Amino acid sequence: MAFFIGRRVLLLPFQALGVVTIVFVLVHLLPGDPAALMAGPMATASQIAQIRTTLGLTQPLPVQYVRYVNRLLHGDLGTSWYTSNPVATDLAQRAPATLELITLALLGIVCLGLVIAGIIAMRPRGLPGHLIAAYGFVAGALPDFWVGLALIFLVYTRAHLGPSPTGQLSSHAAVPTVTGIATIDALLAGDLGAFNDAVKHLVLPVATLVFIYMGPVVRITGAAAVRSLHSEFSRFAQSWGIAPWRRRYYALRHVMPTFVVAVASAYGYLLGGAVLVETVFSWGGFGQYAVQAVTHSDYAAIEGFVIVAGIFTVLVYTLADVLQMALDPRARR
Repeated sequence: MAFFIGRRVLLLPFQALGVVTIVFVLVHLLPGDPAALMAGPMATASQIAQIRTTLGLTQPLPVQYVRYVNRLLHGDLGTSWYTSNPVATDLAQRAPATLELITLALLGIVCLGLVIAGIIAMRPRGLPGHLIAAYGFVAGALPDFWVGLALIFLVYTRAHLGPSPTGQLSSHAAVPTVTGIATIDALLAGDLGAFNDAVKHLVLPVATLVFIYMGPVVRITGAAAVRSLHSEFSRFAQSWGIAPWRRRYYALRHVMPTFVVAVASAYGYLLGGAVLVETVFSWGGFGQYAVQAVTHSDYAAIEGFVIVAGIFTVLVYTLADVLQMALDPRARR
């Protein structure tokens, strides 16, 4: 395990460099001139040329790449021309809100996914199994932003339940920002009313993400659980008279490495799914920032978001590999 973890850790810088290289090349292939966008529609050709020189866009592409990597090593992701702030500062301010949203959604996926996988394993051909299979296909076909809008229409507009889906807190429940996570900030301020309001604001966006991204986890884990229950070791346990509940426990334990991989994949997808869901609910996190950057052709912000999202995904998959190795003795051998 120590050798495997050490090897994975040593690979992380090279994986991160690969993400940075791909992002740098793709962004430079985008149409448009960043200098012209920054200068504005009334700028003269000489002003645009001056901005291009200041940004280093007149230098050869390899030189720009080396300078860019050097800036990244010093924590400089560039400056957003739309917000006029360093991109690293913008992302740091918005990261807690996104991490709260996708982490709570992941916890919901884990808890519900295990329960639903157990139901499928007990009665794979029963009515619950068919309904869950149908849900998996439906969830995979629906766009996440459409589900969010449908929940807003049904729950807030029609049923008049919950607060207005605009941000993490209502305007009357503002608390001092300490961590950037509204629920924790409300508890730190000792304001239970604001905490209750923050929890209510979480319900719809978290439910949207859970509904969409739990489908693949349920399908993969349920199918693996059914295969495990019909495997040779399960039939051998049945022939020895082992209780059914214990056989199901063994089967689910056998499925855990597959479940970890499915959940890790879902966590990576949640960050991408949060882009549009945050925009629908005006959440103020990574996703909404990325949409604003694309809308305003803010190349530095786009690069910063994609690089951070890529490195986050690499770290998640690395942790999943380590957990899978720890759970599966066959992988260690």
